[in-house]
Amino acid sequence: MGIDQNSEVDVFDLLPDALVLEIFNRVEDAKSLSACSVLCKRFGDLVAQTQNVSLEITRRKTLQEVSKGWHMNKSKGLIARFVLKPLHALVHRMVSRKSKTCCDDEDDDMFRLPNDLLKNFKEIRSLSVKLPGHDGDISSENGSGALLKWKAEFGKQLESCVILGATGFHKRDETETLKSEAPAAAASNLTNKQLKKRVVWTISCLIASSARHHILKQIISWNHRTIRDVKISDGSKQGTIQMTEKQVVELRKEMDKVVGLERTKVPAVTIKMWYVPVLELPESGGVMKGATLAVIRPTTVPVEKEDDVTLATGAFGEDFTAEAVRKLVHTNKSYTLEMNSF
Repeated sequence: MGIDQNSEVDVFDLLPDALVLEIFNRVEDAKSLSACSVLCKRFGDLVAQTQNVSLEITRRKTLQEVSKGWHMNKSKGLIARFVLKPLHALVHRMVSRKSKTCCDDEDDDMFRLPNDLLKNFKEIRSLSVKLPGHDGDISSENGSGALLKWKAEFGKQLESCVILGATGFHKRDETETLKSEAPAAAASNLTNKQLKKRVVWTISCLIASSARHHILKQIISWNHRTIRDVKISDGSKQGTIQMTEKQVVELRKEMDKVVGLERTKVPAVTIKMWYVPVLELPESGGVMKGATLAVIRPTTVPVEKEDDVTLATGAFGEDFTAEAVRKLVHTNKSYTLEMNSF
């Protein structure tokens, strides 16, 4: 029996709610789902039940960027000469006269927190948030040549953080000789200057991870009490924090005890660090200069050597980073540092 082409029946309406909800859970994107929620009451009710949600937060444009955009995209001719050019000059004067205090306030709010986009979702269980990247991020993704990646886990406070960094990273050229006969990567002593650079890397990553944990606390405070696991990453693919159901529950219980949202402090930590001047990666065909691996844990948590190795090798995906970690943890020499709470 065929379907009458003249009928006004929406075939999508014939799908059961369970199937539509499964589709929404596979879509995940919060902006797309929010758009679907306003199409009809049925979609609105089903979107509210979506359990898997991902959200990409875009950075707000400053007046300087807006005025630059007008300048770069202006057309030729009378409109550009008598409309866009004077308007651009006016905006430029407004920007240049902004007080330092006003600019500072704007810098503190460079991206919009997602409560307005997440308010339509009442049963989120798995949440993924992607923050905007920054031009200054040390990442192989932005062509800087250097590399800095990290992954942190939190409960009510930092539980662990793994950092992989390099002052230079490139794919091995076909003409470049690979020293495959070397049985293992050769460790070397860090100079004071090199050590200071890696301490700066560590502090930068810990500050970034604690800031993302604070964002997570804001999301939880908006009564999203069904959330069970969370991942917050960034556009530069530099760092990620993850929380399991147990860790989210622990954080929620801690938040119920206090009034207001406090900054997430980094506890006193112990840092175990491995360093190799030149690390060759035969499996992925890459070469890392100044390759450094750091495993960070709160000082109050006793761990065995094998625990650090297990944590490090499971931190990153199965690409060149995983190969680099495997090689670094098997070097004979490592450093141990301690850092106070901040």
